[in-house]
Amino acid sequence: MVWILPIAAGREKVTTVPPEKMAEASQIAKRADSMLARKFFEDAALEYQKALAITPGDHVMQNKLGIAYHQLQNLEMAKKQYDRARKINPKYHEAWNNLGTVNYSLKKYKRAVKDYRKALEINPESATTHHNLGAAYFAMKKYEEGFASYAEAFRLDPTILDRISTRGTIIRTAEVNQGIQNFYLAKLFVTNGQPEKALTYLLKALETGFSDYEKITKDPVFKVLAQDERLTRMISQKNEPAP
Repeated sequence: MVWILPIAAGREKVTTVPPEKMAEASQIAKRADSMLARKFFEDAALEYQKALAITPGDHVMQNKLGIAYHQLQNLEMAKKQYDRARKINPKYHEAWNNLGTVNYSLKKYKRAVKDYRKALEINPESATTHHNLGAAYFAMKKYEEGFASYAEAFRLDPTILDRISTRGTIIRTAEVNQGIQNFYLAKLFVTNGQPEKALTYLLKALETGFSDYEKITKDPVFKVLAQDERLTRMISQKNEPAP
């Protein structure tokens, strides 16, 4: 197997790996994948390092090592690995997505948006990345853009909001402005014919600080829920003056 490694701007290094060493790296990588799946992240990182010592040009494995570091909350090392993966293969959208999640965690939301948009240029059908882009927009208080991104993620994969990760990418859940995010998720579910799920998110919205009650009671999309006893009771409780 021949690997082409970028070593500087406009320069590349070509390395050839004998078949027997490729087979060895493959076996090590399988062990690492198993450890990653079982959440033995430190062990997985060590095994990926061993495999990459043989096949440093494997962008998928560089990305997986980044995921192991990411799960260990070593964001600096995770970012370094994702960078290596996307430099080896600039069209590898998983690495761009995961770079975005690192920047999101570092509260560099504009940078995260750029990374997610780059990933979507490569793979516009990635529900995961649309979801992550939505989380970044919500963090930036760009709620309509966030809602639009969530809606596209939901269109591509109606189960996306019930999952937290996929094989090669990391899904970023919003950690800020959760009350408003939950309101918009309720709007997403009610417009897609899932009123019970919408109600769950409306109640979560109220629990996490959403207080613009007129948006619930006067928005036509919530008409089916506006008189629900569970919702009206909670709004009434929230409106009660503090003792």
